[in-house]
Amino acid sequence: MPNISTIDEGQGLGDLKFGLERKDVELILGAPDEKETFSFSDDDEDDMTENWHYDALELSLSFDDSDDWRLGTISITSSQYLLKGFAPIGLSKEELEAKLEALGIDDLEYDDWSPEESPVHELMASDSLGINFWFDEDKLSEVQWAPLFLDEETIIWPEIK
Repeated sequence: MPNISTIDEGQGLGDLKFGLERKDVELILGAPDEKETFSFSDDDEDDMTENWHYDALELSLSFDDSDDWRLGTISITSSQYLLKGFAPIGLSKEELEAKLEALGIDDLEYDDWSPEESPVHELMASDSLGINFWFDEDKLSEVQWAPLFLDEETIIWPEIK
């Protein structure tokens, strides 16, 4: 069984390292339950993204064409995953803020993404961690992170062994 329980900011999720090719991810986790391919822009077919969903693991992975289809984003929705020794999923904004501030993380930014059908959908983000924390009804429902950046365009890919 692969080690995929620890969120490692900028690096990945245990054995799942940012920068892995799709075939290598499949060797670690097996085939995903669902794959979806799309583009964030209507006019650029070269800017494709492929998302893989592992339902039992409550895990989603994204691979971008612009990054040569390497693993570039990880999202989790289960409390089985740990960040710096604690399980963040299910925490309130105040609980998560307190835990992060105790660890010296003080660059938290907030944004309200609430659509009409989901009146309380908020984002808390940390640039130093490269992590987005998504809240629904004041409970953390999803953690999403990516590799860190040297500048606006240069990704710091972790070393893959």
